[in-house]
Amino acid sequence: MRVGIDYRPALVNREGIGRYVRELVRAMVELDFDGNLGLFGYTLAPSRYSRRQLGIEGTRAELLRLPLPSRVMPWLLGKLGKGVDDVVGGASVYHHTYPSPLPVREAAEVATVFDTIYTIPDSGYLDPEIARGMTERVRGLVGRAGRVLVPTEYVGADVAMTFGVLPAQISVTGLGCDHVARHLPAKVERPSEPYVLTVSRVDARKNHLRILEAFELLVKEGLPHRWVIAGTAGYGAEVFERALAESPARSRVEWKRNVPDEDLPLLYARSDCFLFPSLSEGFGLPPLEAMACGSPVVSSSVTAMPEVLGDAAFLVEPTDSERIFEATRRILSEPEIARDFMLRGRQKAREHTWKEAARHTLLAYQKAMDGADVGEGVRRAL
Repeated sequence: MRVGIDYRPALVNREGIGRYVRELVRAMVELDFDGNLGLFGYTLAPSRYSRRQLGIEGTRAELLRLPLPSRVMPWLLGKLGKGVDDVVGGASVYHHTYPSPLPVREAAEVATVFDTIYTIPDSGYLDPEIARGMTERVRGLVGRAGRVLVPTEYVGADVAMTFGVLPAQISVTGLGCDHVARHLPAKVERPSEPYVLTVSRVDARKNHLRILEAFELLVKEGLPHRWVIAGTAGYGAEVFERALAESPARSRVEWKRNVPDEDLPLLYARSDCFLFPSLSEGFGLPPLEAMACGSPVVSSSVTAMPEVLGDAAFLVEPTDSERIFEATRRILSEPEIARDFMLRGRQKAREHTWKEAARHTLLAYQKAMDGADVGEGVRRAL
């Protein structure tokens, strides 16, 4: 079975989908599947990573890197009468990792869908025009794919209901968090000033406004901690920026907008608590990364977070800033609770490895090749 993979995100995206594609391929290499991989990266943007950093240096994985804009490739393939599966050496399975797929001529098609957040009307999470475009692209992608990969059962149910995909066509393949171990030092020294941490893009969905309200209560309570935010500005970040500028706790908040991958594990490990009460997640990788680094986690009791984190995190109603405050206060002021969540978190993190995600993905590829008759799709009844 030769597999072609859209490798563009691995070359240019630091977080999210880029992390997923890099680590999935790295794990497939470790499973000795590298001789079957044709990686296709077509983008004008320069690669952020070397082959060594990507984990494919000295392997049998073939990377075809074409410095062409994405809009040119469909036209070029049509002109040549070829599919992207031909370009990567006659693949029997082609994995679309990004919702802008190229034409495929003969290969069985597999697509990854991480979430359906863009389908929520008037959510305020994304620019409405971008959200509409994403919805239509994903609808077209899952309509042509023989198998759809999702990170959680929560997303699988949403994909089935929103896009009419039959559940039998959906594979839950999960994500891993063991990549953080590559940059985690053997000994971690405590910082001179204690802090709580949030790692995510700053936008409405990640709930920074309510975290700020909870943090203000922590400061008022007399706790000595700072709040460190690691993440770029996303859609609507100016709302949080204004609130932060007017906050009585603003001098205790540090926003690091560009933290290198190799610096994140130490940032996690030195924090006294990791705050991630997101309003909507398809998986939510940062809490697991924090757990792997030994930080107790306060997270959200909605969407995919209970499925991913279970009882290893202090789960709260994310729309209630006082609940976020109380959970954080207890972890910071009650050492036995902090230690309990730290131990549970480490155990939970060990359950999520990229090798396991790769194994489930390879099984999904085989199912796509088998082309089982899955019948008619399910239609949303709303």
